[in-house]
Amino acid sequence: MMLGMGVLREPKTWRRERPKTGTRRSSDLTPEEQANVRRALVFLKTRLGSWPAVAKAMGAEKSTVWRSAHKRNVSAGLALRAARVAGEPLERLLTGSWPAPGVCPHCGRS
Repeated sequence: MMLGMGVLREPKTWRRERPKTGTRRSSDLTPEEQANVRRALVFLKTRLGSWPAVAKAMGAEKSTVWRSAHKRNVSAGLALRAARVAGEPLERLLTGSWPAPGVCPHCGRS
């Protein structure tokens, strides 16, 4: 005996509620921290020579790194990867103390 499929007579959407502990779409970083990480990303781009080089060093897509540096919210994960590439503690990137103002991205001198 074969049962036929039911026919929907009105639009129906099925959504699963997101758990409160699930990931959020917005950044966990404040706007000031995001600006500091963006500045560090641009510094890394100058130091490494190109956005593809930065993305490869971070283990991320070039488009993700470029958008984060120019348009999109910066995620905490991306900030952590940038800190690892820079060889600096994450806190220094978030507070804006790295790179120090006036430091040359090519030679590292002020």
